[in-house]
Amino acid sequence: MLPVQVEGEWAKRPAYVLVETGHKEERDGKSVPAWKGLQIVPPTEKDLAIWFAKKAGKGLAVVTGAVSSLIILDFDGPDGEKLRQQLGLPVHVRTGSGGSHVYFEHPGWPVATLNSKAKHELGQRWTGLDIRGDGGYAIIPPSVNPSGPYTWESAPGDVLPLSRLPDDLRAFLGLLEPPKRPEPRPAATVTSYQGSRQDGQGRPPGELLVGRALDRVNSGEGRNNAGMWLATQLRDNGYSRGEAQAVMRDYAAQVPVQDAHGRHDPYSESEAAATLASAYSRPSREPWEDRRTLSTSTPAANRGDVRDVTLPDTFDVAGPVPVEPIGETGTGPVILTGDNAFQQVAAALQVRNVDGVVARRALSAEEVQRLVADRRALFVLNPSGAQERAFDAAGVEWYPLQDLQIRQNPETLNQALTEAMTTAWEASLQGSVPFLERDLLALADARLNRGGHTYPTGLAAFDEAIGGGFYDGLHVLGGVTGGGKTALALAVAQFNAQAGRPVLYVTYEQSRYELWGRVISSNTGVPLRQLRTGGTADRPVSGQLRTNERYQELTRSVAPHFTVIEGDGFEGGAWGTDRIAAQVRRMKAAYGAAPLVILDYLQRMPSGSDKEKRHQIDEVVMGLQVRLGRELNTPVLLISSVGRGKYGELVTAPLEERLGVFKESGGVEYTAYTASLLYPLGSTHIQALGLEDPPATGSSRAALKGLWKYLVLDLAKNREGEAPRQWVVRWYPATGKFELIQSIDPEQLNDLPPSSGRRSR
Repeated sequence: MLPVQVEGEWAKRPAYVLVETGHKEERDGKSVPAWKGLQIVPPTEKDLAIWFAKKAGKGLAVVTGAVSSLIILDFDGPDGEKLRQQLGLPVHVRTGSGGSHVYFEHPGWPVATLNSKAKHELGQRWTGLDIRGDGGYAIIPPSVNPSGPYTWESAPGDVLPLSRLPDDLRAFLGLLEPPKRPEPRPAATVTSYQGSRQDGQGRPPGELLVGRALDRVNSGEGRNNAGMWLATQLRDNGYSRGEAQAVMRDYAAQVPVQDAHGRHDPYSESEAAATLASAYSRPSREPWEDRRTLSTSTPAANRGDVRDVTLPDTFDVAGPVPVEPIGETGTGPVILTGDNAFQQVAAALQVRNVDGVVARRALSAEEVQRLVADRRALFVLNPSGAQERAFDAAGVEWYPLQDLQIRQNPETLNQALTEAMTTAWEASLQGSVPFLERDLLALADARLNRGGHTYPTGLAAFDEAIGGGFYDGLHVLGGVTGGGKTALALAVAQFNAQAGRPVLYVTYEQSRYELWGRVISSNTGVPLRQLRTGGTADRPVSGQLRTNERYQELTRSVAPHFTVIEGDGFEGGAWGTDRIAAQVRRMKAAYGAAPLVILDYLQRMPSGSDKEKRHQIDEVVMGLQVRLGRELNTPVLLISSVGRGKYGELVTAPLEERLGVFKESGGVEYTAYTASLLYPLGSTHIQALGLEDPPATGSSRAALKGLWKYLVLDLAKNREGEAPRQWVVRWYPATGKFELIQSIDPEQLNDLPPSSGRRSR
């Protein structure tokens, strides 16, 4: 048995309580849970007593393999359920997400744990199937995770014989017969590469890279790992996808047909293609060249903190270059290189350095201030956004050195550095010329083609007013608690996810279960109160959802593009701007477009500051605009609570007064590109606009047409379009549906006599 987490991003992972019984490992100076020992020896009664002294917050898993004499087939999703039925297998455990686990006896020899997403052929031939064998585990009842409870559908202890599986599946999973004794694995068919070390474009030739990858295989590294290394080198050295595919095919043709254990398992071209696709979905890194290690006999005491380094063969350097300190009276420029490029830049500066340029790996705050005092220029290799902000704040004269090819011989690099520094300095004298000649045109093309970076709300007139939908940058929607702002945000999220556009929803108030419950209820008709309680013993919600076609459609069409994260820090730390930015990068790599980020709501977001709350909010807002909106080109819809007021009269209030309700939100209304409000439309104004009265709760009309409320969607600020604009919106709370009824002419409402409810001034 194994205790597991049940909530947050670490759900289903081994629980931290394992550390208390010595099942741990050290990682980055911290003790983290480790369960490898439990794959061999089952836990003791004392272990179990400690793990489950407190039942809350933990789930239970069974360790599969020889230690438990179990293997478990995991059928997930509609495809998995269809496959299980085709195989005629019963269900032993129904998972929280509606999948099924089927228990089989262990054959007595090692059985691999396989995931269909990682094992490409398994996913193709038996879609929706994973196997938990040796080195695996599976959640068991009565565990509950964010997807729902795990339940027994067969008597605990029932196990099927392997003969219930067809021979082709048993053979693929290694369950048909014991593996033969491994034969020595033949070496990869590779000969020493004798050709040029650079092709016509200055890149390492594909043959050289394939040879180095095969060297890794022959030294004992797995074929998949070596293939991933090769794919990343092709990416980093500027190979196109078409060129890289040809090189990967050469690699697949030369690697052994046996795996690391000597079993016959050819490395297919499809696996090579999948590896290549994974590598090219990530941003490029610094290119690789064949290297040799240079050592030195220089005593450590004379070398400062510089260690032996690895440099390209093209470098003619006798040993590591010592770090030059920032002198008290120095006058030359400083190049900030980081760790990776320091030795190359320092070696290049030794060739010729008439300006007294100094290379530095890093700079302390005191050294930056020394540069300011001495009016020395700073040049930074590929500065990050954080560095840019820090140097700007420090007041240092600094210039970026972008896209500088470091892997050159010292003489060539010296010339390249001189030209790059001159170009960077001259660029500061050109005003907006480079922006108009290059950057603005590129941005215009990017906006023309950004497609997935514009996220409509589904309310056509509102979308038209803001330019087609929420675009890169910060947008704010304000309203009071219970006023419909979260419901509208969920409707926008679902509308975009349904269309295949990625959405990241970070909730700081409600749980993921609660938010998904609202979406599920509005789509399936299962009352939200039942979802909150789980239903009844006679009619559990989980059973209703498993057979609900709309729920299955929601799972297939919306869920893959709609990520909900609980941002309150209950599990794994609070979700501030940094963590959200990291998640956005992951989603951009996966979907090829920045997601729409919805944050619900602003006042609960962590700031990491001990300043007054209003100033904390200002820092969060500016961080979101800069880090997400500008640096990652991400649309952000920020939900904000606002000050309570006479909302029935707000529709006719001056614009300054309407924007003033954001007083609890720092300066968000000034920073955001669009600022919208959602508030009730008063009964007097409903009559003045000639609208049908909304049905009363419990009336026959409500039962027939559904209960709705009238709201005002007030676009109070629109940096790139017309504002203010106001519309009447009909909101159906039970279904989460919003309908834009008509625009509002405030002058028409201002003409009402004072006795009709118009506010006097």
